[in-house]
Amino acid sequence: MKQVKMFAVALLLATSFGNLASAQEKKEEKMEMKEHKCTAACNEGKHMYAHGEKGHECTKACKKMMKKQKM
Repeated sequence: MKQVKMFAVALLLATSFGNLASAQEKKEEKMEMKEHKCTAACNEGKHMYAHGEKGHECTKACKKMMKKQKM
């Protein structure tokens, strides 16, 4: 019986942590996007969009970098 209770508690904790992580991802997605400003990285009609600019698509590497900057 004790094992069943511990399993239920573990399941509830895992669910709440999962909900917290998905809420943070949704918050990142709703970030207000700025207009793109060309930099030296943009050339020959190929634009390099920075994080937070319209046209930028975050990758896993981008998300890792943004997490490191927040710390």
